[in-house]
Amino acid sequence: MRVGIAGGGIAGLTLAWLLDGCHEVLLLEERRRLGGNADSVLTTAGGPAHVVDLGVRETPVEASPVWRHIVASVGLPTDTLVPTTASRVLIAEQERSALWVSPGEPTDTARQVTTGGQAHEALVRLAEESARWEREGMSWEVTFGDVLDCWALPPSTERLLCALPASLHGTTLREVRSLSARAVGATAVRPKDVARTTYLRSGTSSLVHGLAAGARSATVRLGAGLRAVRQTEDGFELADSTGDVHPVDAVALALPADRARAALIGLAGTAARRAALEAVEYREVTYVLHRDPFGMPEERHAWSTANTTVDGERSRTTTWYGPSLGLDLFVSQLDHRCGRPREELARSSFRASLPTPGASRARQTLGAVRDGQRLFFLGHCTTPVETQEAAMASALAAAHTLAPRSERLRRLCDDTQGG
Repeated sequence: MRVGIAGGGIAGLTLAWLLDGCHEVLLLEERRRLGGNADSVLTTAGGPAHVVDLGVRETPVEASPVWRHIVASVGLPTDTLVPTTASRVLIAEQERSALWVSPGEPTDTARQVTTGGQAHEALVRLAEESARWEREGMSWEVTFGDVLDCWALPPSTERLLCALPASLHGTTLREVRSLSARAVGATAVRPKDVARTTYLRSGTSSLVHGLAAGARSATVRLGAGLRAVRQTEDGFELADSTGDVHPVDAVALALPADRARAALIGLAGTAARRAALEAVEYREVTYVLHRDPFGMPEERHAWSTANTTVDGERSRTTTWYGPSLGLDLFVSQLDHRCGRPREELARSSFRASLPTPGASRARQTLGAVRDGQRLFFLGHCTTPVETQEAAMASALAAAHTLAPRSERLRRLCDDTQGG
C-alpha cells in the first residue's frame, strides 16, 4: 500500500515512522523544514552552545508514555532528557509584582510561595476538580464559563484562573470562559505541589530528526504542500503546490483544519468532515528568544519557569531557562504586549487551536477510525488537548488500521500498556 501523509509535524512524522517497513509512504510538507510546532534554535548566548525551543518547550513525562517510548526508540540518548521544575508565577503588569507564586525547588527558602487567600484556594479547587473531570470523563463540551458561574468567584480571582489558559491559547481573559473546562483544567496542577516537566537538551527538533531518519520507507517532499485530494478508481490522487500529482491508496491529513478542509473540497462523501473542520478555530501566537529579563518579576526570588503577566484583558507568558539550562535565557510570548525585549536572538510564530465545545464535537467526528478506512485526520484536529503526546496518539490510532502488524506499533503498545 502507498500512504500519502500531508503535514510534517510530530503527528505526520510519527505515523510515517510507525508505517516504516510496512508500506510505502509519501510525506508532503509545505514548509522547507519538518517539525511544525517543534522549532529549535541553536544559540551560544551566555557561553557554550545550547538548543532552545521556540515552539513546544516542555513535556510532562509521567503523563506522556507514547512520547517517552518514541524518544527512546529513535535513539535519543537518555542524558538528553532534562528533568526540571515547572514553577509558575502570576504578575501584575503595572506593579511588576507577584500576585501568586507556586512552589519551586524544595531547597529554595527565599521563594515567597503563596499558601493562602482566595486565589490560592481557587487554584486548589481547579486542580482538584480537573482531576475529577478527567477521572469521571466529564464532557469536553462543558465550558469554563459554566464552571465559573457555579463557583461565583470574585472578578479578581476569576481573572487569575483565566490568565494561564488565555496566554496558552492566545485569547483574552474573557474568551477563556468559552473554552472547554476540561481542556482548561488539563494544564492545572495542585498549587502546593512542585510540578515537574522535561526538556530535550538537544531540542524537540532532535526528536523530529530521529523520526524522519527512522522513516526509511518514506519519501519526504519539502516545499510541496497539499492542495487537493481527488478520488480515483483505485484510491486517491494528491495534488501538491509544485503541480505534481501523486497516486496513493490511503491519505492521512496532519494539517491545520482550514488547510485540510480546502484540500477536501470536491471530494465526494466529505461534507460532514469539512463542516467539522470548519469548527476548529485558531489564534496566531509569536514567541521570541531573548537574553534580557523582559517579562520577569522585579524580585529575582520570584522568577519561575513560567512567568505569566496579567494586563487588562490579556495575559502573556515568559519562560525562563534558568532551572533547566542554568542560564538567563528567556522565551516570551510577544502578541498584544507593551514593549519588546532589548536583546532578541530569534522569533517564530505558531497557530494555536482553541479547545471550544464546537471544536470538541468536530474532533469526535474527525477522530473516528473504522476498519477499512482510507482517509484519516491526525494531530489537533482529532485530539482535545494540543500536546506532542496527543499528536503521537492520533498517529497511533491511524497506524492500528493501516498497519496492524507493524513491529514498531506492537512494541509501542506493549511498552505503554504494560505488556
